[in-house]
Amino acid sequence: MATLSGIRAGAHSRPAPVRRIERSASEYPERLTHLHDPPDGLWARGSIRLPPDRMIGIVGTRRATEYGRRMAHDMAFELATAGWAIVSGLASGIDAAAHRGALAAGGTTIAVLGCGVDHVYPVANRGLYEAIGRCGLLLSEYPPEWTPRKFQFPERNRIIAALGSALVVVQAGERSGALITAGQALNLGREVLAVPGAADQPVSRGVHQLLRDGAAVAETALDVLRQLYGPAYDGTPTVQGTLFEADGGLPEAGVRGSAERLRGVLAAGPAAVAELSRLAGVEVPEALAMLCRMEIGGTVRALPGHRFELVRRP
Repeated sequence: MATLSGIRAGAHSRPAPVRRIERSASEYPERLTHLHDPPDGLWARGSIRLPPDRMIGIVGTRRATEYGRRMAHDMAFELATAGWAIVSGLASGIDAAAHRGALAAGGTTIAVLGCGVDHVYPVANRGLYEAIGRCGLLLSEYPPEWTPRKFQFPERNRIIAALGSALVVVQAGERSGALITAGQALNLGREVLAVPGAADQPVSRGVHQLLRDGAAVAETALDVLRQLYGPAYDGTPTVQGTLFEADGGLPEAGVRGSAERLRGVLAAGPAAVAELSRLAGVEVPEALAMLCRMEIGGTVRALPGHRFELVRRP
């Protein structure tokens, strides 16, 4: 059976090189200076630069249920479609689902690592790590060669908390690291929202405590945007900073448009790459790159003969 992974090598260039972002550099996020211990610099690998003020964090438990993964994926998808970069930690469970949702939307996502950007952790997320390295941004305060260490993951959480305008917690136990991230976000004056869960699930206890403590309810992406813009916000797009390519190429708005056109063609049924390219008005290399993102994100699946179809959700 032909799969997208079988043609992926020819559709993408080498991984983006690692670059150092010094605290004195213009690209260094001003939001990180709100921390009492901001990183002296950051190591980055990816195709985008950090947007100045258009990021939202989504975090939660590694032991996510199907409901939690779906909520994280769909919320990230909707926010990315609205032009927001999704920030998370590349952990299993909620983090991975949020990254995939952003990629599936043709948007961008930023993974803040608890190790150097040359390391994949957890190893099971290698495909996601590679997709973010091509289509988003891998970020760490640790040198590229540093291996994962237990204490580094709580440290990186403060960066996730600081980067976003808001933080959404999707499923968290009573002692979840996501609750620490939420506390850090509150201390920084960020909006904190929580997705309600089933009352009989241990992974709901942390988010329900956040709700009792005053966190806003997040059932949809619109809830998050209304928390930022006010209850009268109706979803009309707003201009608030931009994402742009580090080395030229399509702006993110163009990438999202390509994804929408490809989804529109596939809504009529499975299609081959050449046909998709022609009907969507997207060059074949760009279509392949976008289909890679959409496959990683769970929006499409590869079929024999370099054909693709939409993944239908129940």
